[in-house]
Amino acid sequence: MNKHMTIKPGALPAVAALLMSLCALQPVLAQTASSVTATDTASSSAATATSTVGPASGAVEAATGNSARAADALPPIEVRYAVSWGGLGVGKIDVALKPDVPGGCYAYTAISHPTALARSLYGAPNESSQFCVKDGRVRSKHFNSLLPGDEKQSYSLNFDWDKHTATDENGLTRSIPPDAVDSFALQQAVRLWVSAHAKDAQPPVAEFDMVDRKNLTHYQFKLVGHESVETPAGTFDALKMERIDNPNKEGHFWLAAERDYMPVKIETRSGNKPAVTMLLSK
Repeated sequence: MNKHMTIKPGALPAVAALLMSLCALQPVLAQTASSVTATDTASSSAATATSTVGPASGAVEAATGNSARAADALPPIEVRYAVSWGGLGVGKIDVALKPDVPGGCYAYTAISHPTALARSLYGAPNESSQFCVKDGRVRSKHFNSLLPGDEKQSYSLNFDWDKHTATDENGLTRSIPPDAVDSFALQQAVRLWVSAHAKDAQPPVAEFDMVDRKNLTHYQFKLVGHESVETPAGTFDALKMERIDNPNKEGHFWLAAERDYMPVKIETRSGNKPAVTMLLSK
């Protein structure tokens, strides 16, 4: 069965929003976001009067750099984030990126370690994505979102790029656009985009199509300046990026060149709900 997906601006991925948020509370945020309809309007003004985007450098070479091989290279990652919800610590998340097979493919994983209270309320969700990078673009192969003990919140997607389809664990196949990525690999797609445009005097708006269990969501992000960010892992000079496609879904991301443009801080908020914050802790 083949079914065309509906683009719903503002829908939020399951555990990774993001860019992005990889926190144990994301299943709840995802349920809230799934009610957003296609009538949501986009917002495109996020820069402050005092912020300017300037030069930055990192180990990830720009996709517009010296070679296609450099554009497809992503350094391995092993980081940990401390997660809070409305100022209350709810746990930690370990994120790792490792080469999967030769030829620019990777295995990307997020393992959550929620506090006892958060675990009792929301479980301990984990995510993994297998993807390849070609010509500076992420191509998802397989995605898995697992919430132990809760089959309704768990799902998987397999991607067929010859047919431009994504098939879930129940065999439902949906058509997807050429540049769609799964909700977790989206973060690495953003990372490559930032590495390619960090030195631009006037970076363009970043646009991505993200496919999850039910929807295809169009995201827009904008680089708005440099800020110094304090985290448990140290102080970083970071590029600040903001989500601008939906005024009711705030997203602020600080990406440090010295950490190869991985986020060192993330803040997301849905409507009037408490903010979810992630800080790099190692």
